Amino acid sequence: MHHVQHFKANFDHSDSEAATDTPTGYAANGAEFHDTDSTVRNVSFVWPDGRKAFFNYAYLVAVDLVLSDNLNVMLLYFSGQIVTLKGYHLGLLFDLLLNHIPKTITAIDPRYRVDGQTTEDCLVIEIMVKNE
Repeated sequence: MHHVQHFKANFDHSDSEAATDTPTGYAANGAEFHDTDSTVRNVSFVWPDGRKAFFNYAYLVAVDLVLSDNLNVMLLYFSGQIVTLKGYHLGLLFDLLLNHIPKTITAIDPRYRVDGQTTEDCLVIEIMVKNE
């Protein structure tokens, strides 16, 4: 079916057409991903204490990933601000950010990480935002 045939009007829908509580995005291991047809791309950061912030991908200028045996550091350079992520196995997250896929990146408390954990899942334990 052609994409024009998927047109939806901005009118109130009847009760039979009410939206469900099911999220439309994809999620995996603390990161939520954008739908494929989304036109506006933002990335949201969530701290363990509940704090939240979001940035538009249009202002993401560069990303720098420093891999080490212990802790990985990723610097996301937005216009006017730098977001620093610290965690484990951040290479996968780097590749996803390259294509503007992550919608939400959630940091977990580092005490929940098991030392010697061999999982290949990326794990963000710290998020810092700094004005340039």
